Amino acid sequence: MGNPQLTMAGLRPDLWAIGHSTSETAAVIQRDGVILAASADSPSLSALRDWLTAWEKAGRPAPETYTPTLVPADDDQSSAGWHLRLSR
Repeated sequence: MGNPQLTMAGLRPDLWAIGHSTSETAAVIQRDGVILAASADSPSLSALRDWLTAWEKAGRPAPETYTPTLVPADDDQSSAGWHLRLSR
């Protein structure tokens, strides 16, 4: 997922969610499968659904099947830092 809008949210101390966000919209999926979105027509919700569809088509690979790599952020959207890249 090489997407700078990938988001992780701490909804409560014991509840984390992963999703998509921009400066105007957000959508996340909780560990229990509940999806929360800014609105029913949220562009972030559409992006999250696309990611979920791609994951389904890939056979629902488990996180441990991916190899993580950190690469320096060198794009216009990041002033400094790193991007996490996953490969299989």
